[in-house]
Amino acid sequence: ANTLWAFATLELQPSEELIAGMMKQAVAVQGDFNAQGIANTLWAFATLKLQPSEELMVGMMKQAVAVQGDFNPQNIANTLWA
Repeated sequence: ANTLWAFATLELQPSEELIAGMMKQAVAVQGDFNAQGIANTLWAFATLKLQPSEELMVGMMKQAVAVQGDFNPQNIANTLWA
């Protein structure tokens, strides 16, 4: 989440290889994402104009439901914007 967020914040486009690797790893650890991690990841993909894989989106949605009580207003806004 933080790596993609940094690329988006710096307005730098990561390589396709990096994006593919980050998506694969995010899917592998999706159960560890907290509300901020979900919001930052989705915000970064949207800001970079990249489409997350379907597998990643399904995982993020499931994890968002699991931690929904932990979302603060900023997390909610960023997630909905994405």
